[in-house]
Amino acid sequence: MRVNEGLAALSQRRLLIVTGKGGTGKTTIAAALGLLSARQGIDTVVIELGETPLLPRLLSDDPATLQTDGGRDPIQLAPHLFTLRIVPEVALIEYLELQLRVRRIVNAVVRNKGFRRMLDAAPGWRALITLGKLWYLQSRMQGERPRWPLLIVDGPATGHGISFLSVPKVVLDSVQLGPLRRHTDWVQDLLQDPQRTLVLPVTLAEELPVSETLELCARMAGLGMTIGPVIANAVEPGPELPQLETVLSTLARLTPPARDAPLLDPELLRTCVEYRVRRSSLQRGFLKQLERGCGSSIVSLPYLVRAIENPASLAPLAKHLKRALAGWEMPA
Repeated sequence: MRVNEGLAALSQRRLLIVTGKGGTGKTTIAAALGLLSARQGIDTVVIELGETPLLPRLLSDDPATLQTDGGRDPIQLAPHLFTLRIVPEVALIEYLELQLRVRRIVNAVVRNKGFRRMLDAAPGWRALITLGKLWYLQSRMQGERPRWPLLIVDGPATGHGISFLSVPKVVLDSVQLGPLRRHTDWVQDLLQDPQRTLVLPVTLAEELPVSETLELCARMAGLGMTIGPVIANAVEPGPELPQLETVLSTLARLTPPARDAPLLDPELLRTCVEYRVRRSSLQRGFLKQLERGCGSSIVSLPYLVRAIENPASLAPLAKHLKRALAGWEMPA
């Protein structure tokens, strides 16, 4: 069987951060990547950071898994496939327990009003503790092997995602010594290591999503992070008609059908075909703009009519993603 080089290149990393403008399909792309990785026999954790758990219903039909919410450890949904929703407050308590080693002291610290006021005054702590949790998960071992070889994160939308991934640099610019500096160094090393971490932008072939994706690519380069494949979702192919101009001119000469005839109006049909031609041309232009601006080849996925809301409807997207990744290579 021929090896899917693109999928293999992604699966060899430890952390894939999927981000993109809201509404581009980044959550379903993260779920599809998790499904493909698990099918290769890689223990994969698909991680979400939002307040509402969305991934379990995309990845499992088991009603019991839909009740999982914000724990410390990944929950298994299927062979080699796990999910976790990181809640910063839960991750903070876990971090303090690892550092202080006495739960009674941790509880006293967390309940302290002064400590809570300090947290309220430091808005970046949620991002930092979340990134610290990701570092901790990828560092856990089972014998001589990583317990979780691959983490796939359904990251924040583009604007928040840039701020989220910028937090370690802000901390390192401000803190010179101590445990916070040391632990943030570890997180930053993980984020900036292209052998371990890639950012996967998800976009639509439309003006605003493309503009945000280009900004994301530039900002990630400034942070020393590496962009993986740029995934253009819901790309609509042009009409596959031989001698298209002849078809259009023929339609223009046809007379409208009788009122009750079960036929499409030729003018309406011609308008639909011309619209598809123009839209396909516009999307191709945006894809070329992305490829030039991000310096990475584009992985295009087709527009799917059926909504993706469970494992059965996720499967076609995963199939298209696998096929598209076969032609992607990591830039030298």
